[in-house]
Amino acid sequence: MTDRPNIVWIMGDEFRTDSLSCYGTPFPEVVTPHIDRIAASGVRFTNCYCNSPICVPARTSFMTATLPETNGVYGNEGSWASFPWDRDLVTLPEVFTAAGYRTINFGKTHLPRALHAWETDEHDGADLGNFYVGTDPSLRDDEIYTPTLKAAIGGTFRGPAEFPGNRVTRNAVRWLGEEARAGEPFFLGVGYLQPHSPVVPPAPYAGLYDALPWPEGVGDAPPGSDYERVFAGELRTDALSPDEFRRIHADYHALVRWLDDQVGAVLDALEASGLAENTIVVLEADHGVSLGESGRLQKHTFSPEVHRIPRLIAWPGRLPAGQVRGDLVQSLDLARTLCGLAGVEPAPTFQGRDLFGAETPPEMIFSTIGFGEPESRALPNQVVGTWSDGTGWPRRSCVRTARYRLDMTVRRNGAMVSPEEEDPCLVDLALDPRETVNRAGDPHYAGVLETLRAALRAHAATAHAPAYVPTYSAVERGVN
Repeated sequence: MTDRPNIVWIMGDEFRTDSLSCYGTPFPEVVTPHIDRIAASGVRFTNCYCNSPICVPARTSFMTATLPETNGVYGNEGSWASFPWDRDLVTLPEVFTAAGYRTINFGKTHLPRALHAWETDEHDGADLGNFYVGTDPSLRDDEIYTPTLKAAIGGTFRGPAEFPGNRVTRNAVRWLGEEARAGEPFFLGVGYLQPHSPVVPPAPYAGLYDALPWPEGVGDAPPGSDYERVFAGELRTDALSPDEFRRIHADYHALVRWLDDQVGAVLDALEASGLAENTIVVLEADHGVSLGESGRLQKHTFSPEVHRIPRLIAWPGRLPAGQVRGDLVQSLDLARTLCGLAGVEPAPTFQGRDLFGAETPPEMIFSTIGFGEPESRALPNQVVGTWSDGTGWPRRSCVRTARYRLDMTVRRNGAMVSPEEEDPCLVDLALDPRETVNRAGDPHYAGVLETLRAALRAHAATAHAPAYVPTYSAVERGVN
């Protein structure tokens, strides 16, 4: 079929929903006009959640349209060469390749090495290690004096080398200008590492938002589970000053502004190609990130700034412009959705739903992180992945409904946990939209708690458990 739509899929990493003006950022001075163009011309999903709040499991889920419990990837160890991948799963680009599409990716993918998704896969500009090439140490190094802060912000990129992410844009723009042709449907992935921490905004974006006000909830004590309190303690966010928290937010939003300009360049190239009218444009994230809210940094939790992700889907004349949808959506739904829009048969292994099909939205969606083994990497900036108490990173699972979120520990040190070890965190979004109050101990919520606990226990019982890989034997630095 020559009339099948093209697809341009743009992805950011650690990309918060509330960093975008189309989603209502709390800072009026923060604007993302190019991303707003996609929202204005298409559908904006306000309750989309990742299936795991860390890179490799999140990306494995949306690329294979399977939950971590199905694909067996629960942490970033899934991308290591030694990871024992034993699943027979098909990726979304492979399905489109088989349907006659040209499938091309520029930038970050960060998938298990056994997965071969794209016909052309160019990672130039997507290496975390390149963050520090050309960084000006004099501008902010005097403010970066703790490992905690270095995990969040990394300075200002001034050259002389080219800012790595610019190469992703240049490659995508070049391909659209030189290779994209009418009558040859394509699926183009554009994967940015940014605004991943440690945040390094390039000049002249650095300093753009240095006058941001104090963000709500930043620096507060973790309110939820013991899991969140231990995690905050491992990162020592209590060592950061108000000025340092403010710097984290300023640099993060400056880098998002850079990313918005990259999206604008890709959209302009698509328009110049003459193919925009028959091209589906998708913008989303693998997951978000905490920037000090309730004492948290990085990701790894189901707090809303991490778990909730942007999803914009536009197709001129085919999808309603400016529509806002609030139904429960998960990241793996994208595969069946794009197949449905393009008239491509989805793989039988694909889970989730077609967001523009006739299926009823689910009452519950699930997310999971952590292998739950004696040693599985807890923090990306530590070599050995055990917490300070000597235990391994637990497996933590989450269920969301339209009103509630429950997350709890389901596996630790190689075994499923007892009810006493589940450490539940229950939030009521109707009363607490920022998700700061754990109501698991409130008798008023006893019935809700038990219903959701039973759902999570049943979900956890379906989990595939790959062979265990100790972290000390295969640590890879700079891959996050």
